[in-house]
Amino acid sequence: MSRRSKKKQRSQKLQPPPEQLLLDFLEADWQPTRALCFQTNLQPFTIELLQRPGLETQLDCFSFNKSVSTQIAEQVTELKSDETLTISAGFQSLCDSELPETDYDAVLLPLSQQFSDEYVRDLTLSAVRSLGQGGTLTIASPRDKDYEYHKFLQSLFSKVTRVVSEAGIVYQGKKQQDAPEKKTFEDETAIREGERLLYAYTLPGVFSHRRPNQSARTLIKLMELTDESKILNYDCGSGIVAFAAATRCPNADVHAVDTNARAILCTEQGIAKNELTTVRTELITGEADIPEEAYDYLLTNKSYFTSEEQGEQFLQLCLRSLKPGGLLQFSTKQYQWYAHRLLDLFTDVAIDGAVHHFMLAARKPE
Repeated sequence: MSRRSKKKQRSQKLQPPPEQLLLDFLEADWQPTRALCFQTNLQPFTIELLQRPGLETQLDCFSFNKSVSTQIAEQVTELKSDETLTISAGFQSLCDSELPETDYDAVLLPLSQQFSDEYVRDLTLSAVRSLGQGGTLTIASPRDKDYEYHKFLQSLFSKVTRVVSEAGIVYQGKKQQDAPEKKTFEDETAIREGERLLYAYTLPGVFSHRRPNQSARTLIKLMELTDESKILNYDCGSGIVAFAAATRCPNADVHAVDTNARAILCTEQGIAKNELTTVRTELITGEADIPEEAYDYLLTNKSYFTSEEQGEQFLQLCLRSLKPGGLLQFSTKQYQWYAHRLLDLFTDVAIDGAVHHFMLAARKPE
């Protein structure tokens, strides 16, 4: 990474998040009858809005991630139990694979720097469909280059307000015409497993959308399974690993789980397309939803190592969910920390793969 890129990255970390941009932009007397807030993280966005003096809006918080929506709901419950606060607004936490197409008076859409252009357009069109006629869409983006996106918004609204700051850009438009026809951003891929092709589907927001999932391919190529076993595909994404496991072991019970509602939708679509009867899906809130010592195998893709804390949390989940003697197999690009920690917690630790994609295998002690 160049010095200029590193400097820009440091500068971006110091800027307020898009959720804060929206909070700062909204007038003190902002009072729609019904409003929808989109959240992908635990930034205090909906929480801050609920604490606005005199706000009597019905505020719906939406996320594709069930873990996020559940934790925000718990925070709101705790907030309302505080007798020193007066919360007049209504609240509802929603999680689904698509934004609700309800006639909201206002939709608030914070966009992450990490969102692809396609994901941004998908979210924007969905937000417009969530608005009633005369409703207002307010968007905050941390990006500083927005020519194409600004043009896109101008095709949706007769007037687009655009406010630029060092932290990003806030856009606002009022819906005065019908939204464009619903467009699908779905992508189909296929891999060969033995003599048959297995199909998988992704949507924006699902891991490796429109990109070759090399980590999953590495895991599928190298994983070792036995039939009539119980297999957990954790953070299943498109479900392609679960499909390969079910095809290779037709009498196994394969459980594909994810916190992302879109990932579960894509996995269910792949199950139907591939005519698999032994794969079941579950949209989970988090690790607590996974039963203890229930699986012979745990398969997952941990492409990116984010922190030692999260790495440790993942390995402890594996220890809890695997049966004694159960086998953990996962693919990753950054194996060094995992390899050392696996030697402390598991037996029969092995590393396979090459260049950028590796598979680690380790057995839970008997």
